[in-house]
This record gives sequence, structure tokens and C-alpha cells, in this order.
Amino acid sequence: METRAQSMTTWRELTPRAVVLLALWSGVSGCVGPNAVRYTRLRYNEVMRDTNHQQLLLNIVRLRYADSPVVIDLPNITSQFEVAGRGNYLGGYGNQTPGRASLGFGELTLRDSPTLSYHPREGREIAKALLTPLASELFIVVNAGANIEQLLVMSLNDINDVPNAPRATTLVPRVPDDNALFVRGIRLLASLRDRDATELAYGTNDDSDDSSDPIPRSSVKGRDLLNAARDGYVYRNQREGQMTLLKREKGIYLRIRPPYVYSPEMEEVARIFRLTPGLSKYRIKSELSEDVNRVPGPLGDDTIYMNLRSVLQIMTFLSKGVCVPEEHVRSGIAPVTWGPDGAPFNWTRITAGNFFVHAQKHRPHDAEVAIYYRGYWFYIAPNDVNSRAVLTILEILVALQESDGRTVGPLLTLPIRG
Repeated sequence: METRAQSMTTWRELTPRAVVLLALWSGVSGCVGPNAVRYTRLRYNEVMRDTNHQQLLLNIVRLRYADSPVVIDLPNITSQFEVAGRGNYLGGYGNQTPGRASLGFGELTLRDSPTLSYHPREGREIAKALLTPLASELFIVVNAGANIEQLLVMSLNDINDVPNAPRATTLVPRVPDDNALFVRGIRLLASLRDRDATELAYGTNDDSDDSSDPIPRSSVKGRDLLNAARDGYVYRNQREGQMTLLKREKGIYLRIRPPYVYSPEMEEVARIFRLTPGLSKYRIKSELSEDVNRVPGPLGDDTIYMNLRSVLQIMTFLSKGVCVPEEHVRSGIAPVTWGPDGAPFNWTRITAGNFFVHAQKHRPHDAEVAIYYRGYWFYIAPNDVNSRAVLTILEILVALQESDGRTVGPLLTLPIRG
């Protein structure tokens, strides 16, 4: 009876402890999911951002050395969180002190097992993404916060035949180039936008150059109106009971607010880019559009024709903002363009004020983005907001350019064991 009473006493004391242990176990396993998200999602977010910028900067530096860019995407991260535990019950019988028992020991382990899926871009896929010129509609990203000066300087070869250093988009330019007049016009546009004097907007316009001969109004039926609208045309009333069939165009426009239409800045912009002064709206078109032969003459026009670059041309242009170490200039590792004075031409003046990459032997400790290449560290200074913004705009343009009909090729999947 005494033994039985002692055993019952021991189990009465053990039961609450076992309940506590089970409660702790269930609590930990129930919280591991939310806690895993809390402690890992933002870390993955930071690493993705940092490595995206590092890959962009690495390819820009490679292009400065006339080397091939390589793009490896990380389209998928699968992370599995495992909870494992084991325990050993030691007491309750034998030489235990009366009235006491040991629950033994236990072990709880948590493990994060990520699986990374890499997608090297190659062949037709990367050729399409890098070599296809941008569409003028992409400039609507200005309304999403992109700096208009940075966007236009990096993405255009010229506006109405005013050049933006087009030789800077070649890997090994043989002669220097300049974009001072182009940058002057763009900075005037940027200053007007900062004062809310202009806006970029989508709209429709009736193109009188694609109009038909006058048609008697009585001969136009309801069916004709519907068919015209379906094909992108519209009927407009003319004098003496006649109508004209006009082509309706959807496009992007630069609108000038009334107080600034005749401002000195707008008049200088019109002079630089050969536009008709005093207009409140200018069409924006790519030189690749169907009406490319209507390039404005010396008297001006109401259309801003843009010669848009491809992503590869943009990156090659930005590569001219890389400061090449003197050692690489002397040894001929980096391409050198000789100026009229017989000295190496400083290409960084082309991107001055918008994009600049430093170079030094030792790793920078406070750089915003840094990569190691050919024995040097190339980096963007932490206080260089403009260069960081250019990388961000470039990343957005690359994403928009790839979003149209992109197909995903084979994936390289790597399980990471901790």
C-alpha cells in the first residue's frame, strides 16, 4: 500500500509538468510559421535588392571594359522551415527521492532549408531584352516618380536630331563625343517639371495628315461610324454639309500649363529641339513609328521625335561614367579614346551629374553598391543619390522591357543545406 501510494503521488506531480512540457512544445511549433516569416522575409528582400543592384553595376563595369554582360535571374526562392524535437524520460521509479521525480531532458531544433532557382538568360531571350529599343510609352514612368533628366539622358540618342553623345553607346568609340546642348535642353525641361509647369499624359488626337477627301454628310450612315471607330478612325464635320474621315491616334503628350507657354525656358527648349514655340501641347513619338519621314525641319514642329536606345545601349552609355583606374589605362586593359589634344578622353563628363562609379584598390566600407572586378573595387558612393536613382530607373526599364512576352527557360535549382 505504501508503494502504491508513493507511485500515485509521483504521477500526480509528474502530470502537471508533462502538461507544461506539451504546452510549450505545441506553442513553439504553432508560432514557428509566423516567426519564420517575420525574421526571414525582409532579409530575403534586402538581399534581392542588393544583389540586383550589384549585378547591374557589374555588367555596366564589364561593358566599360568591352566585356560581355551576363544576367542570371533568381525567379524562385523556396524556404522550408523544419521543427524537430526529442526527449528522454528519466524518473518516477527506482532510487528517486520520495515525492520527487525528474522529467528527463529534451531538445528542440529549428532549421531553414532554402532552395534557390537560378535562371541564366541566354540566346534569343536576352537578345530581345537587351537589343529591342524602348517604346516612348515607357516615359510615363516619369509620372511614377522617375527623374525626367536622368531618364531622358540615359535612354535617348537624340531628340529631333539634337544628339546625346550617340558614340558613347558603342563599346570602343574611336572619337570623342559631346552632349552639352542636349543636356541643356533636358535640364530646362526638368526645371519646368520641378515647377509643375509641364506634365506627361496619354491622350488621343485627330491626325489631319491622314484625313480623307470631303464626304457628303448624308452618305455617312451609322454603320460607317461604327466601322470607323473599330479601325481607329473618326468622322468630323466640315463646312457645307460635308464630313472628313480622320485617323485617331493614342499617344503620349507633353502638356505645357498656360502660364509657362511663353516662358523664356520654354522658348529656349523650342529653339534647342527645333519645336514650334508657343504651343500648349507637343506629341511625343519614337523615330521608329510609321511617320518617321516627317522629321521636323529647321522651322520647327509640334512633335518631339525621340531616337530611343535599347537596354544594352543604355548600359553601355552609363558605362562611360565608370572611373577607369590609371593602371588599366596605361596597360590598355580598358578601351581608351584619344582626344584632339593627344590625351585620353574623359568619358565621365558625358554622364556627369547623373551617374558616376568610383574605383579603388581596397574594399570600400560605406559604399551603397560595390563589386570587385579586375583587381579593383568599383562602387557608388553612399551620398551619391543620383547614381543610385539611375540604377533604380534602369532596373524598372529592364523589368518593363522584359514583361512583354517573356518566356522562362531552364532553371538551375540549388538546395542549400544548413
